Amino acid sequence: MTDTFLGFERSDGQVGVRNKIGILSIMDNVNPVTRSIADHVAEAVPITTLFVRGQMGKDLEITYNTLAGMGRSPNLAGVVIVGLEETSTNLVADRVRNTGKPVETVLVQQLGGTINAMAEGVRKASRMAIEASKQRRREFPVSEMILGLECGGSDTTSGLASNPALGRAADRLIDAGGTAIITETSEFLGAEDIFAERAADETVKKAFLKMVLDHEAKAMEAGVDIRGVNPVPDNIRGGLTTIEEKALGAMAKSGTTPLVDVLEYSERPNRKGLHFMAGSAPAVESLTGLAAGGCQLTAFTTGVGNTIGNMIMPTAKISGNINTIRDFPDNIDFDVSGILEEDASFADMGDNLYDYILDMASGTMTSSEVLKQQETAISRYGITI
Repeated sequence: MTDTFLGFERSDGQVGVRNKIGILSIMDNVNPVTRSIADHVAEAVPITTLFVRGQMGKDLEITYNTLAGMGRSPNLAGVVIVGLEETSTNLVADRVRNTGKPVETVLVQQLGGTINAMAEGVRKASRMAIEASKQRRREFPVSEMILGLECGGSDTTSGLASNPALGRAADRLIDAGGTAIITETSEFLGAEDIFAERAADETVKKAFLKMVLDHEAKAMEAGVDIRGVNPVPDNIRGGLTTIEEKALGAMAKSGTTPLVDVLEYSERPNRKGLHFMAGSAPAVESLTGLAAGGCQLTAFTTGVGNTIGNMIMPTAKISGNINTIRDFPDNIDFDVSGILEEDASFADMGDNLYDYILDMASGTMTSSEVLKQQETAISRYGITI
């Protein structure tokens, strides 16, 4: 029997697991307008950003690619793009329009200020929301799913319980024809050679190793020794002692399947299977990259507790730490502490987690969605002029 979930078909062939209207800022100075529009329209979500105006080179390219990637997310039925003026706004809008989904722009300067812009945005977004509400979920195979694999607030239970359980679920997903993306480049330092051996071919292996080692070299050029700041204080309090120990635990959430490709930050995969995406370790930045890269949802393991999710991509929190299950009851979605507390098997817990992921894809809400613990942040590498 083919594993399935209930989703929304998009005109470009993608499948959404949510049916939201995205209100997308082109730059930081229109964020208040973006938030106000979203506040006044049911099922609308604000997708804000920092900087952009004055960015240059690689930073600006990454920002536009990521903004457009979030706008193209299959979880959005339509997008209202808010900017100051037409040129920069259309640079992103044109990249989203090719999905075939409704795209509208709101230009603050052209409309004569924020009050008119907010009113115009609410009109456009409300019409989209009404049209989106006419859509109905239908059954799709798991081969249409792209799952993000993330961890944060890691501790000893992460490597011993929640990450291996997620790895089992990731294997199930990929065996069924689906796609998974793991990120957080610095989290692989110390175990990069082990993970590289899973590469599907020599080209993928070299690309992965280069990405990790270049990341370390850039940090050291800036006078930062990653080994001195990773593990971070909450990792250390949770019992992690070395970057190698942390890396081995983090790697476990990718399961056992071959690594088929290496992606740049916010890049969308073009084949099925397990992918590695370049990305910073802080959760908001890496979740933003996963969402822009086409992930419909992310499974996020945490040891000592991490509460954040993404605006357009459901993010489920999974923990194997019985203390965190008790102390963070409002923010944990799936409990795998039975692996350590009750001798439950990785296979059984991973299979149960896989079933939960399909339920989440079919509409079950996560704690970060319900509590609106959601944020976006795009990685940047240089100065602003």
